[in-house]
Amino acid sequence: MSTIAVDDRQLYYECAGTGRDLVLLHGGGLDASMWDGQFEELAADYRVTRYDARGHGRSTAARGEYRPYQDLAAVLRHLGADRPILVGLSLGGRTSIDFALAYPDVPVTLVLVATGVSGMVFTDPFTVECGRVQAEAAARRDADAFVEAMLRALVDGPRRAPSDVPAEMRAKCARMIREGVVRLSAEGTGTMVEVGAIDRLSELRPPLLTMVGTLDTSDIWRVSDQIRAAVPGAEQAVIEGAAHTVNMDQPEAFMAALRSFLAKV
Repeated sequence: MSTIAVDDRQLYYECAGTGRDLVLLHGGGLDASMWDGQFEELAADYRVTRYDARGHGRSTAARGEYRPYQDLAAVLRHLGADRPILVGLSLGGRTSIDFALAYPDVPVTLVLVATGVSGMVFTDPFTVECGRVQAEAAARRDADAFVEAMLRALVDGPRRAPSDVPAEMRAKCARMIREGVVRLSAEGTGTMVEVGAIDRLSELRPPLLTMVGTLDTSDIWRVSDQIRAAVPGAEQAVIEGAAHTVNMDQPEAFMAALRSFLAKV
């Protein structure tokens, strides 16, 4: 457990194991602890690193403009990782795609789990409604309502009620989200700058796997299908019974799909 200095900020990270570098990137609003179920298991075969993005977990929040893909580049330089496997969920996948486009000379293996893409437009009615509720809760500084709206979007998904989700998993995600809200309220959010990857997907190169849950939104399914169509050789794994936080929802199926893909690359 340590930190990496980036500009005047600190990124918290953990590293375990030996072998080829595999970096776990968490979803927006969550933190590196979302990978608790996979971190030690993967460390048996890889040098595994997980880190908290700016303003999440134990990393400090940004001031001014920042580029998440450059933060990832700083982590990789610190590790001396020259051909990393990037396993990113949601925002973590979005950051991984931006990195691959911004640093095309770095050979990467991309595993994009319930991924977003910079520049995408959200149109799924469920996602749009969750965003509206979040914005209203933020405007009136109602942290409880904000956290619940994020849980609906990130954990429950459009096809489940909160009562359908394991209480322990929902509580863990609520803790991560709430800590992030407190951190950002105290330190400020900065301005995130991305590369607009939605119009550049054809520049990505395999090996590449997208992983999507059957209970996720139409926006996430659309992105997964767009990537597969734009990148010859890209693979797609469908995880039954998973919503957005695939690795937490269905950890065994997630690991089976991940290991099957990595065995070929």
